[in-house]
Amino acid sequence: YRHHYVPQWYQRGFLPHGHTAFKILDLRPEIFRDAKGAVVGQARAILTKGPDAWFFERDLYTTRVLGEPNDDIERFLFGAIDRTGKEAIQALLESDWNKVHFTYTQVFEFLDALRLRTPKGLRFLQSTLATTNQQELMVRMQEVRRMHCVMWMEGAIEIFEATQSVTKFIFSDHPVTFFNPHVFPKDRAIPEGLDVPQHWLGTQTLIPLDSNHLMVITHREWGRKQGEIRARKSRTNPRLFDNPLVTYDGIQRGRQLSEKQVREVNYIIKTRAERYIASCNEQHLFPERHLKTTLWSKLGSFLMPRSYAK
Repeated sequence: YRHHYVPQWYQRGFLPHGHTAFKILDLRPEIFRDAKGAVVGQARAILTKGPDAWFFERDLYTTRVLGEPNDDIERFLFGAIDRTGKEAIQALLESDWNKVHFTYTQVFEFLDALRLRTPKGLRFLQSTLATTNQQELMVRMQEVRRMHCVMWMEGAIEIFEATQSVTKFIFSDHPVTFFNPHVFPKDRAIPEGLDVPQHWLGTQTLIPLDSNHLMVITHREWGRKQGEIRARKSRTNPRLFDNPLVTYDGIQRGRQLSEKQVREVNYIIKTRAERYIASCNEQHLFPERHLKTTLWSKLGSFLMPRSYAK
């Protein structure tokens, strides 16, 4: 079975009208060696692929029932989440408030699945839950899905736009990005290859919804007061499962990002990707070429909620 961990409909949101393929950058191209171990070549770093031809792995969610491979998780669980998530995000982008009223919580359910179902997300679960095999991992994944939703729904949410920027948002093979400006990607406190914890005050969530829209979720306590030491402190009541009071009338909209700001966002996404990033334009895959600084603590200050922005 081919299991797309980045849904095809989500990928198409980053394709201009009339285009059918992306430019995909492989951050770790395969190295070819001869029998003696000497390097004889390297795979292409830039690939041209359509939404159906990449961002999938074979049998990523396959389980076995009485020895037979079973595809129910992909077809019935993620299939349903993708359908409702697509409708919910489209309603949010189109400001269809009648539909948003009934689908808003499904936005977060989709985003949680989008984060946990990727190879990087599954590695996080395997490390956190100490599962020993594929069958156990798939069972535990279904038990803890929605684990990010409560803190997301309690956060300050803003949807930024890039409609006036020539450079557009890219997406990666791990589309839901955790960004903490005071915790560098190679920080020793973070297990190698994993992300900064969601409940740390300085951790913001960045999700490109399509090539022109970026959702950012910020802990409200961080919005009220920032600081390098506070960035690693836990937010108040950092629970994973609950039934919080949720409203959608406080979502901030309409703020346009400059081309430099879009490139900063793309650099953050690229740095936190597992292996692949994609864009309709090959130049957008190399934001670092156009930034004066890539110092982590200097990036993304404009992503604070509007009432807190510097």
